[in-house]
Amino acid sequence: MDCNLNHCKFASMTIEDANRLLISTLTEFFDEREASSISSLVMERLTGMPKSLRILNKTGSFSLEQEELFQYYLSELMKFRPVQYVLGEAWFGPFPFFVDENVLIPRPETEELTDWLIKDTSLKESGTSLLDIGTGSGCIAVYIKKKRKDFKVMGLDISSAALEIARKNSRINGADVDFILCDIRDTKQWSTLSSVDIIISNPPYIPLKQKEFLDKHVRDSEPSLALFAPDEDPILFYKIIGEIAKEKLLPGGAIFLEIHHDFSKEIMEWYVKNGFSLELKKDFSGKNRMIKAFI
Repeated sequence: MDCNLNHCKFASMTIEDANRLLISTLTEFFDEREASSISSLVMERLTGMPKSLRILNKTGSFSLEQEELFQYYLSELMKFRPVQYVLGEAWFGPFPFFVDENVLIPRPETEELTDWLIKDTSLKESGTSLLDIGTGSGCIAVYIKKKRKDFKVMGLDISSAALEIARKNSRINGADVDFILCDIRDTKQWSTLSSVDIIISNPPYIPLKQKEFLDKHVRDSEPSLALFAPDEDPILFYKIIGEIAKEKLLPGGAIFLEIHHDFSKEIMEWYVKNGFSLELKKDFSGKNRMIKAFI
């Protein structure tokens, strides 16, 4: 995007001025609904007020610092950076998480997976150990620890930069989670992992050949390492997690996985062939998106 930001400067910018300018600028590049949603997130960050209070205080003036931040946020958004990276924040359930280009932005589907696990009455009540494979921002691990303080929670990732962010998020949210640097593709590293009652994961599952069809802000900003699986074997990481589970899952344990709906059949067939029983769950849009596997 290209924009001359000189016209964005007001002698005394009001909340209403800023909101109108954000929406009018962003609708050149996003649909109206998304532009409005992005604008609302930015305005709440700038003012510290929810929409209802911003409407009541629409003639309130920005400080110089707020104007400078406004200019910065707008210029970054116009580079197609996701608003969560621009603001350095995303929400997962009721909890805030710091995010940048080293980690995926949390998705509602992943929150559904996590809630499914938390509400599963078949899991033992206390002393449960859990491993989040591909923890990224730590949103799954931290969310579970906040909801189930009795759980021993661990998060694993191949990226040291992602783990630094996950640790930061565990501090922000006051959640005691252990984070582990590990490449699950290297079977020699599995020996460093503890046996656990639950494995949960949202692994890379988008075939690399589909990259060009993703939204620009996803393919250009979010980490490829966390998004893409090899074209020749798009369910590779599900197979690896299944093999880890055979070694590390305690009796009565289970795996909770977010899956690519296009490959749900292949994933389920592999797990059944390898001795697992399965439960399939659809997401809020009716797609095959989650499985629970157990031996």
